[in-house]
Amino acid sequence: MRPLRACALALVLAAACGSNQAADDTGPGPGPDAAPIEPAFMVHLVPAAGASGAQVVSFAIPLAPGYLHDATAIRVAHGGADLAAARVPLATHPDGSLASVLVQVEVTLTGEADLAIEVGGRGGGDRAAVPVADTLAGDGTPRVWALLPATWLAASGAFGAIVPQAAIAGTPLDAWGGVCDYARWDTDAFVAGMASRDVWLFDRVTAMYRGYAITGDLEPLRSAYREAGIYLGGVTGTGAATRIGVPGAADDLKYHYTQGLALHYLTTGDARYREAAENVAVRAHDLWADPGYAGGDDFWTERHAGFGLLAYEFAARVSDDRAAMFAGWAEQAVTAYLATQAAYPASWTDRDARCFAHSATAHGESYGYDGCSPWMSAILADGLAAYAARVGGSAATAVGASLVQLGRIVARDGLDPSGKPYYWMGLGRAGEVDDFDEHWGESAYLVALAWHFAGRTDGALRASADALVAGLRDRGEAGQLRSFNWQCRSAVQTPA
Repeated sequence: MRPLRACALALVLAAACGSNQAADDTGPGPGPDAAPIEPAFMVHLVPAAGASGAQVVSFAIPLAPGYLHDATAIRVAHGGADLAAARVPLATHPDGSLASVLVQVEVTLTGEADLAIEVGGRGGGDRAAVPVADTLAGDGTPRVWALLPATWLAASGAFGAIVPQAAIAGTPLDAWGGVCDYARWDTDAFVAGMASRDVWLFDRVTAMYRGYAITGDLEPLRSAYREAGIYLGGVTGTGAATRIGVPGAADDLKYHYTQGLALHYLTTGDARYREAAENVAVRAHDLWADPGYAGGDDFWTERHAGFGLLAYEFAARVSDDRAAMFAGWAEQAVTAYLATQAAYPASWTDRDARCFAHSATAHGESYGYDGCSPWMSAILADGLAAYAARVGGSAATAVGASLVQLGRIVARDGLDPSGKPYYWMGLGRAGEVDDFDEHWGESAYLVALAWHFAGRTDGALRASADALVAGLRDRGEAGQLRSFNWQCRSAVQTPA
């Protein structure tokens, strides 16, 4: 598999682009292809029922780091004619380049249509922006849906390290399509069970937005949009008084999500979601103020550690006034997590293969020995990779080394005799066998990250990752909605 034709994927994975040398699966590193991201693409418009005639179409274009610095340099055309457009910067990357730009144009529609976009182009003049909420129908979804191609969405890096599904269709990496059924597990399925907090687990909005970015399809975008609105609708208060609306979860960190809110903001430009992401991150910090683990049975899980870090990381990415505070919290969390990995338990002296070990009791399990959860570690790894992509430098190098250690121990010690991932991995002993086939992908993701950060040359890591992907492809299942949620939010980055 060749990487995307740009620095975007390497930035997401390794926090810095390599040379212009093309890379393949056996090459020395993740250097991008010499060809740049194509600046011209089509946005497909799908009017909602009853929407016709003159319509203000509103959408945002996420952008790879370094790609665009001037929001006015976006050209929009319809039917061969340039359109006047509002072009509003939404967020910036650490290098000052634009992370996303809100675009609004007026188009007369009689059915589905296409807009021609040229990023870096000029023409068409300006128009005043209107609140995004003014372009929505009564149910809070767009009067006109705007679908960006998966090739652009993936190259932007906004959704993580992903490749379009079409690029891997029919290859050995095409394993998630059989599990991530976005139509089966859509918002209607969520709403049917949303009185129970279980179906809210694992940030479905992020899972659906990644599904949209991978496929470019309306189905996951529609679910992402609707469920972002549902989550926002339950957020009350600001700052320390912020509370979420997940039933019975106001004090439970693992239901406090900013990533989905931030992705919605970067995709739609609706500032209400940026503000909610900031406030939910403040509340998450109140709930997880001390991210370290000092040993013993004090409560600590990779899921809580991961969602705490993700809360700060994605609030920092979109914040207009508190980014430094959120970035500081993310740095504090990463420092604590890497220290935990390096120090605990003292009896584990292997320096090359280490998970984020803690006692089973600290995890809320009764196994009675030290270990870690490979599948929950995927959430923490997701946050660590996002942090590394943002900060770069020596901090990213340290995170990369941590992820190599994590993937190595999962590949070596995290599989039962049949090659299936353990549900709970013991240190120096067998772990807990998983009764279901719902965690292949998370371990594949961890091992693939290790292969990447180790230089993309370790044949044993690559073979282990490939075998885990094959296990998902041949045996993977999503037997319930929350199983879809966890399998389709982090591990879908594995093919990249």
